[in-house]
Amino acid sequence: MKGYIQGKKVILLDNLPNRIQEGDEVEIIIQSKAKKKYPFATFKLGVKDEYLNREKIYEQEN
Repeated sequence: MKGYIQGKKVILLDNLPNRIQEGDEVEIIIQSKAKKKYPFATFKLGVKDEYLNREKIYEQEN
């Protein structure tokens, strides 16, 4: 099950299974999810190998 923390409460995103009744004892394990480094979408920039070639970079144009 997934959920989030709000104040000192755990808010579940899914409904509890029907087999769990009020008064039942349950075990809860809390794990932190890794946060995204940036609050916006990012993508990996690629550099073509040919542009890392020194001769290509400093090539004299005719």
